[in-house]
Amino acid sequence: MLCIGCGSSDKNTDSKKEDSKKTETSSDKKEKMKVSIAAQATSGQVFQYLAENKGYLDDEGIEVEVQYISNGTDAFSALSAGQVDILSTYGTGGPLMQIANGQDFNIFGGYMITGETPVFALPDTEYKDLESFRGKKIGITRGGTPDIVLKSILYNAGFDIEKDVTFVEFKKNTDTMAAVANGEIDFGAVATGYEPQIAEMGMEVKMWPDDVYKNHSCCRMVATNKWLSDEDNQEAAKRLIKAYLRAERDMQDDDVVEEVCQLTADQLDIKKDVVDSFVKSPHMIYETDPYIQKVVQMWNNMDAFGYLSANVDLKDHVNSDIYKSALDELVEENPDDSFYQERLKFYEKYDTNIDWDMKGISDDF
Repeated sequence: MLCIGCGSSDKNTDSKKEDSKKTETSSDKKEKMKVSIAAQATSGQVFQYLAENKGYLDDEGIEVEVQYISNGTDAFSALSAGQVDILSTYGTGGPLMQIANGQDFNIFGGYMITGETPVFALPDTEYKDLESFRGKKIGITRGGTPDIVLKSILYNAGFDIEKDVTFVEFKKNTDTMAAVANGEIDFGAVATGYEPQIAEMGMEVKMWPDDVYKNHSCCRMVATNKWLSDEDNQEAAKRLIKAYLRAERDMQDDDVVEEVCQLTADQLDIKKDVVDSFVKSPHMIYETDPYIQKVVQMWNNMDAFGYLSANVDLKDHVNSDIYKSALDELVEENPDDSFYQERLKFYEKYDTNIDWDMKGISDDF
């Protein structure tokens, strides 16, 4: 039983033979397990699409039903009600706020480290540095990654985020964009996939938060502690992560990224240039690691600027063991594959020897 609780890599062209060998011989005889995943369509389930296309889900004996739910509120409700097993693309801040509010959620894997969350304005709006935000109105959706990351940056820079800047809350990213375009607010910060629309509406990106708050943690894999306490569900989660890790490995190859963009465009029925804008963006980093240290850092940041009020022990709501089990199996099956060796080093940095008091925006530890 797995315990509940507590970058870039080289392209591995030479080691592809290792993984293809596994594809032919591994777990195709396993009885399939099923999981349901809630996701937002705007960022694309790239690991899911590629793992399905390459047969990795079949190899690992896991069947996935994806339900597209367009907003976090409905997705969190679906998870707590048992209508879905796992949440995929709803950021880090949103799930943490749910945990602080008493939901028995658990972060056990990742989907992306940074998620392309631009801060934008009309062309004639001046932006030189963070001081350009002082006294301005900034549109956000509360609890989303753009909101939490930008507030963390400003708080770390010494801003009083209640007095030195005015955050205007909108329910939808499109409402934020409209408010900036109409001159109602000075800046906006939105989630993944809206950069082309920003340009089409006559606005421009002024800064990328991930240039300042590097590797901040974006979309996490989230389940309930109750669901993860079941050994069969732990096995299903491990199989899912294992298939996704294989897809992540393949995406170190630019040709595969191009293939993923087309798969995503086909699955979501959106223009490929829109998909290219976020999948190929240098501000989008896809990663399956649970990234516990950065989750802790964001939790403490949110507590510092008043987003968390409950006395909750985060140790009871994060898990890195399932991911590690999946990774260990892949290392054993592909001992010469440099990608999986690099993932082990990444895991050592971000998922072991956790500093539970860490806050701020530094990635140097």
